[in-house]
Amino acid sequence: MKVDSLSELFWRKVKYVLLFLLSIVLLYIVSVRYVFVIPHADNAELLNSIKSYEDILDKQHENKEVITKIFVSIDEMEFDIHQVQAQDEVNKRIAEVRRLYKDNDMSSKFKFGLISADLLMIYFNTKQEHSSLVNNKTIIEGNLMECKANI
Repeated sequence: MKVDSLSELFWRKVKYVLLFLLSIVLLYIVSVRYVFVIPHADNAELLNSIKSYEDILDKQHENKEVITKIFVSIDEMEFDIHQVQAQDEVNKRIAEVRRLYKDNDMSSKFKFGLISADLLMIYFNTKQEHSSLVNNKTIIEGNLMECKANI
């Protein structure tokens, strides 16, 4: 057989390689197990915080749709016509968006409610003032034409 013909030097080398591999594996196991300790963390707290942020993102998405509807209703509103009921409805819906911050214990995670309500209020007031300016401009132009006609 071929195995019988192998020299004693070859078997010594094989023993040395096997012993070397065994010692390397043992050193690796000991070093990973005791020297370089891999930290184990409780993931429950991390998972709860991720879930709470997902809930916040869901609320933001729901409120984005509400805010978009309010924006569209302000954009479609005609301020030339005196619409107290429609303006009160818009103000009430803006207050509901603002209340989201207060309902969640004034958490900084819900400041988007305050910011969006302030922006909607600014847009509403600006649109109302613009309509008033346009209306006043047409009245002034009419008065100016009447004055020109009288002169």
